[in-house]
Amino acid sequence: MNNFFNLQRFSRLFIRHTAEHYRPYLMSVGVLAGVLLLGGSFLFFVVSEPPDTGLQTAIFVVLLLVSGTIFASTVFSDYGDKRRAIPALTLPATTIEKFLVGWIYSYPVFLLIFSVVFYTALYGLGNAKHWNAGQHFKIFTFPEGSVLTILIIFSLLHAIALYGAVFFRNLHFIRTGFSFLVGYGLILLLNTLLLSMLTGLPVVKAAMPFGYLNFMKGDHYYSIAIRGTPALVVTIVLCVTAILLWIAAYFRLKEKQV
Repeated sequence: MNNFFNLQRFSRLFIRHTAEHYRPYLMSVGVLAGVLLLGGSFLFFVVSEPPDTGLQTAIFVVLLLVSGTIFASTVFSDYGDKRRAIPALTLPATTIEKFLVGWIYSYPVFLLIFSVVFYTALYGLGNAKHWNAGQHFKIFTFPEGSVLTILIIFSLLHAIALYGAVFFRNLHFIRTGFSFLVGYGLILLLNTLLLSMLTGLPVVKAAMPFGYLNFMKGDHYYSIAIRGTPALVVTIVLCVTAILLWIAAYFRLKEKQV
């Protein structure tokens, strides 16, 4: 039998994982639906105007990123609990199979379920209220090209959360979030100082890598951003970073297995 990946063995592991965790997963779906219905009820029934598509899109993206990273940070929580770590590590399956089960549940399965629950709640709330004459409720659709951007951002945050889930023993989301914020702050600071040294310009705002360069020259304010091919390079860099973090999470899980 293949010691790296075997489809039959992986299928049994996936079914076992589903049988052991379907209750907390269903509870998570219920909590998500409850949050959407309660928050949506305020938005739909307190505010007189129907929410525009821009607001709907913003809410979708924010909730997706927040809930997705929270869920991803818990998918390997068994390996941080001494009582559950031994049974999880001694399961007759390879590391890649165990990693793929967690990845599939926290990435494609989560994306599918979140989208279904969000659109169902949005459709239900939008049609439950009787709008005034001349008011029309329209469910949002993503602008052209925005889906890829959202997926890239989600992939990067998911990879960070997944690595934190394997790296830390407990308080995975809190510790991962704190480490991410500290690291991101240091990157902003260093990048701002580096740009100021290279250009000799007084950078007036924190400069995000591959982002805007904002500076004052005399009484005039300037903002420079990359477009075209450099923007494609940024996309590739973010995708490669997410992939490398997934690979790092796999090898970190493999260390625990050993």
